[in-house]
Amino acid sequence: MVMIRNLQKFLLLILRLFVVILPLSAIADESLSVDALLDLSSQYLNTAPEKSIETLDKLSAFKLTFNKKQTERYYFISAISLGFRGKHKERVEWVQSFIERVKEPELRIKFLYQLSDGYANLGDYENALKTINQSIILLSKTSSPENQIMALQAAVTLLNSLHAYDEAMVYADRMYELENNSINNLSKCYGLANRIETGFLRGDRKKARSLVAETSQICDASNRQVIGQIARSLAVVDMIDIGLNEAGIKEGLSILLEFSKTNQTSDYVTQLEEAIARAYLKNADLQLAERYGLQAYQHAQNSKVLQMMEKSSETMAKIKRAQGDMASALDYYDINLALKKKVLDDQLHKNLAYQRVKFDTQDKANQLSLLEQKNKILSTEKQLEQKNNQNLLMLIALGAILMVVLLAWTLKIIRQKNLFRLSSQLDALTQLSNRGHFVACGMQQFEKTQGDISVILFDMDHFKNINDGFGHASGDWVLKAVSARVTALLPKAEMLGRLGGEEFAICLPKFDTHQALALAESCRAAIAAIDSLPSGFAFPITASFGVASRGMRELKEFEDTLAAADKALYFSKTEGRNRVSLYQ
Repeated sequence: MVMIRNLQKFLLLILRLFVVILPLSAIADESLSVDALLDLSSQYLNTAPEKSIETLDKLSAFKLTFNKKQTERYYFISAISLGFRGKHKERVEWVQSFIERVKEPELRIKFLYQLSDGYANLGDYENALKTINQSIILLSKTSSPENQIMALQAAVTLLNSLHAYDEAMVYADRMYELENNSINNLSKCYGLANRIETGFLRGDRKKARSLVAETSQICDASNRQVIGQIARSLAVVDMIDIGLNEAGIKEGLSILLEFSKTNQTSDYVTQLEEAIARAYLKNADLQLAERYGLQAYQHAQNSKVLQMMEKSSETMAKIKRAQGDMASALDYYDINLALKKKVLDDQLHKNLAYQRVKFDTQDKANQLSLLEQKNKILSTEKQLEQKNNQNLLMLIALGAILMVVLLAWTLKIIRQKNLFRLSSQLDALTQLSNRGHFVACGMQQFEKTQGDISVILFDMDHFKNINDGFGHASGDWVLKAVSARVTALLPKAEMLGRLGGEEFAICLPKFDTHQALALAESCRAAIAAIDSLPSGFAFPITASFGVASRGMRELKEFEDTLAAADKALYFSKTEGRNRVSLYQ
């Protein structure tokens, strides 16, 4: 029995070895075929994304035999393919399962782009912003224009979704201006396509339409036919929006045929189908309007793109109403009303995420202020309100139900406005009081405090050199580190605020001049002791301080005392910096 068992084990071992060795020997002869399949799959992504799926399926059978470079290419191409097919949840999970193994900046920035785009499509804007921030940090470490295009593309896409069109256009222009021989036309292709989309979004139709022919020509020459098709499809949608229905239908059907050979599941296909449906509806061709409207509605449902689901459901409601099918029209209007509320919630969610994560692209001209975001949100709310009012007129029979929905929606908006009001009092980077809130609270303290009260004003030394020499990310790290270090030294009742840039102030009720000077010196020493190495660079960190107290030289009001502390601060700067000076 022992011999039989040993023989069984031996045969089982031989069988296992055979199963492993057979595919290994087969693929040894096919090593060139793996690289060829990867090249072919990558080529299909640029010309016919649907065909890349079959090639990737063939490659998956040989995953265990891939070398490091083949593995990286396989994961990256698969991530792009999932994105083209609208499988963003699977794309995020796919990239997350592999990205920690990617250390080289050139490759990591590619995976970060796929991850941020996946997050954005899933509505996880906070993680999208964080991932883009990682890409922006890596931008200075990559010499590859193609990788720079990816990072800039992520920024353009997200800024457009935040309605920050002017800032998005800045990045589109930077992408267009990248120069590097063979990659030059590629950067122009993507840069022009982004200029077109952003231009249409911000209402600059004439300029956007003037770029379409050039974009199509450059993208075709760069073997990016899909991008050229997208640019032309955006122009067709705009034609239909301004009432050029016949021309829009003719050109749109031609582009849909091209998409059918390259990428049928693109969100741009859905957008084009919806526009063609509206054009047929305006031409009273209800049969074709319903055909393309249903296609757009079904594609939007499959891709889960909220804005297209909302728009296509509204179009279908209008088509059914024109057909006299009021029951179906009301069903679509119910769906559309619920989707409009989700669109509003989604926009609010985007902007809340933006306020929680400091999105710094090392370019001050493109930073979005909190006030600008608040204005854009109010504008969005007003537009959605107008659309909802139009729908209420169409659905007079359901007035009572809609009034209840509208009331609940209004209450939610009021709560969101209160949240924005609270967040406007804080500096987004350091979470300290901003200038407006600090000044208001300081004036209040001066009014209610009897006796001693002091103000400390301090400014970081040579902060511009830190930003210019080590990047704005390092500058932000310094500001947060200084805020944390000084906050730890303050009693709970005292208030620290960031007045702007690298300037901070402290309001000290019941502190006389000597106590304020001692605290300022403690803060100065604590700042000078900060180790900058966690930021990734080594540099000194110091600050200059000015101190003033009420009663000094007839100082009475908060504004006068703050101005006096500023003069003392200026004296510290002129005397060599990294010191504390008292107002004289």
